[in-house]
Amino acid sequence: MSDETIKELIEQANQKALNILLSGDPVWIGVSPAAEVLPGMDKTTILHAGPPIEWERMSVLQRKGIVRGILYEKLADSEEEAKELIHNGTIKIGAANDHSVAGAGVGIVTPSMMVNICEEQQSGVRGYCTVWEGRLGLGTWGVLTDEVRQNLNLINSTIAPALNQVLGECGGIAIKSIIAKGLQMGDETHTRQVAEGLLLAVEVIPHLIKSDLPQNVLMITTDYLLKTDRWFHSMGMASSMSLLKAIGNIEYCTLITSMAGNGVDFGIKVSSLGDRWFKGSSPNITGRYLSTKWGPEDAIPWLGESCVTETVGLGGFAAAAAPLVVNLRGGTLKDAIRQTEEMRAICVGSNQNYLIPTLDLNGLPIGIDIRKILETGITPTLHGGIISKDGGQIGAGTARLPIDCAKEAFYGFAEKYNLLES
Repeated sequence: MSDETIKELIEQANQKALNILLSGDPVWIGVSPAAEVLPGMDKTTILHAGPPIEWERMSVLQRKGIVRGILYEKLADSEEEAKELIHNGTIKIGAANDHSVAGAGVGIVTPSMMVNICEEQQSGVRGYCTVWEGRLGLGTWGVLTDEVRQNLNLINSTIAPALNQVLGECGGIAIKSIIAKGLQMGDETHTRQVAEGLLLAVEVIPHLIKSDLPQNVLMITTDYLLKTDRWFHSMGMASSMSLLKAIGNIEYCTLITSMAGNGVDFGIKVSSLGDRWFKGSSPNITGRYLSTKWGPEDAIPWLGESCVTETVGLGGFAAAAAPLVVNLRGGTLKDAIRQTEEMRAICVGSNQNYLIPTLDLNGLPIGIDIRKILETGITPTLHGGIISKDGGQIGAGTARLPIDCAKEAFYGFAEKYNLLES
């Protein structure tokens, strides 16, 4: 097969994927226990963020999160018993992304934890993310205290069932339009979701009021929606996941469909290469710390899958829409615009669904092409929280995708399509 033929096949495949990303319509349709809806999930499975990793190589924080997830599910009575169940194979550990769920931070997903369900309406493909617990929680931070237990129990017993009921009654809530409005109000859907969270509440609360739910359930659920910091964070991830799963397994497509880290390894997936991971070392996040008592020595390398938003052209790719996020590390509006324009060099298209005032109402870059990364040497810029080795957020900033991931993926592409010289 000639080089020109291969190039044409790639361009056609990438255009097909781009069309899906641009026309996709993620809708929030429900909230259900993970074990009931996640592909391949059962009541003895615990999931984590990032590519699969052996227990012995896993970061201490992620190991703690998995053990605490087992204890939360009452599958063991002690940490020692939980570890024994892991070692003898009674408890299965898996990568969240491989089960279509995005895990922020440590990314712990247990069988009974509630997940938001987003369905891309044209393909019917679904993406998931755990319900946002707040600044303290098991899913994102790997923390399990009495307060965390009580909060999870409240989500499971009251908030999630209420939301699931009204979403079923109203037919779901479209997410794209909320993101479009939020981007024009200073959000970028990864580090900042102030406007998007309030816009979602405006959509949901009238349905709650019109429902037959008891008054106390209405009050608890409304209060949670309005007061839980960054509630929309999980919606951005679930909707992004549904779009990316919809472009999986397109032959000859060189667009990235996943980016995620586990604090040790960072991995990507590429459309034409399916669920195969291509890995490098998790990068460090540089930025500002929330207190002078913390510094780089207290932080864990990139941990989490919230950069699923960058993979669809949000987060670091939407910096121009959210200069306050760039200012977290001392940047200016010009820096924010420059960052978005740099990302355009490694993408195949422009997302006219999201017109940004600071870009002269041009769209955001979308469709990250591994070929363009290798041609330009530019790697994706990822916004993210700086996570303490002990758990919890201690700052915010940016990291870069390790270029080794793109190199390994391109080699895998060439190998699959017999492009390597004999």
